[in-house]
Amino acid sequence: MKYPRRICSVIAAFLIMAAVGGCAETAQQEATGKGKIRGINSIVTAPELTFLIEERVVGNPNFRQAAGFVEYDNLNYNFNFDLFLPDVGEVTRLATQNISVVVDTEYTIVIAGTVAAPTIISWEVEERVWVDTDTVFEADIVHLSPALGEVDVYLLPLGTEPTAGGANGTLNFGERIPYQEFPDGSHELFITLKDDPSNHLFRSPPISSTAASRVTFAIFDPDPSITSGIAVNLITSGGGSANIPNVNTSAIFRLLHAAFGTGNVDGYLDNDFGNIIFQNVGFGELSAYSDINTVGSPFTVTDTGNSGAPVHEAEVSIGGNSKHTIIFNGEPGALVFWDIRDEARPLETFPIVRISNASVNAGVVSIYMLPPGTVIDEDTLTQFSGLPRLLNTGFMTPGAGIYEITIAPFGEITPISTPITIDIVNGDVVDIAILDTADPAVVDLFIFNSTLP
Repeated sequence: MKYPRRICSVIAAFLIMAAVGGCAETAQQEATGKGKIRGINSIVTAPELTFLIEERVVGNPNFRQAAGFVEYDNLNYNFNFDLFLPDVGEVTRLATQNISVVVDTEYTIVIAGTVAAPTIISWEVEERVWVDTDTVFEADIVHLSPALGEVDVYLLPLGTEPTAGGANGTLNFGERIPYQEFPDGSHELFITLKDDPSNHLFRSPPISSTAASRVTFAIFDPDPSITSGIAVNLITSGGGSANIPNVNTSAIFRLLHAAFGTGNVDGYLDNDFGNIIFQNVGFGELSAYSDINTVGSPFTVTDTGNSGAPVHEAEVSIGGNSKHTIIFNGEPGALVFWDIRDEARPLETFPIVRISNASVNAGVVSIYMLPPGTVIDEDTLTQFSGLPRLLNTGFMTPGAGIYEITIAPFGEITPISTPITIDIVNGDVVDIAILDTADPAVVDLFIFNSTLP
């Protein structure tokens, strides 16, 4: 049976392009009970946002994440989404939704659109009261991907294929299939073209359920951090949000050779030495991406042209639809694979820069990102201080502009690298590795992932 679809209300957001100040209190009546509220961030180009009830923080959802459910008295509140811009040190209120909370009701507020032009999608449902003998769970499905278009959605017992007329519902952007009951057990989620059940745009791995619980399957826009053309998260009533990979699309990984003193290498997966994955990768070089279809796989690098001469081997564990760079690092006899996730999304609010320390010789370092020509002295502030080898800075948000990046030993101001200059604007993503050189007292900076021209 095909259930009728329910269109979520799409409400224009209040745009307040000014810094937040003070605490706006709401005149409240006496409460007689509680309802629940959560906020979801569905803006693909947005950073982590703050979700608030009036001026009190509920949580900080990043893209595809939720804050809540949290209980509040059945009174009238403004619920807000705020954005903090670190380069200017200001908070901007992006959107506000006013709700008169009703007892035993669950409210979901989704911020959608763009940071520059946000909108609100919202719905409300009566809370479900579970008992110990319940053997079912409930799931609703919401379409939050402006790029996707109209689709059919199926949540089926494991091993069941979609059939004509068997969809749980048909969805377009902003629409939601209300909660439906499903027997406890393993299920698969399918997203297909409308009226075309054999065209699987998305198919999940087996999803294990928990009886007497509610979950939301949320469809989001894809972004460059995943390989699938559709992004789906399972969001729990406790606020957890887990990516569900698309089994139709492989994860991918690549090799960055950062092991000074080790010659060129070839790469192989799963001890299959008849199938070369990466060929003739030299120090300071980055391979192209290659598919990887298993979560844990033996990965071996050998001398180039000699599959019988292993240089280093270790298991790599890469989740579905993700992108990774394996940094081959260390001195001969003490080699390692260092796995970093290529998880950056271009953000419309600021550029992001990540620096990974792959230098054996330099050890712990400090990083300066300064206007060109700035002289480093005792009063100069670092962008990041105390970065050990085999760790990275995380994605830093220095603000748009032109910067010289310089490396110095931790606690010192004398540079050990030749500065490199980057000119970054909002939406840029830059990944840089610190590499050894023939001079043990000098390091290089190697840009290995960038949206720069």
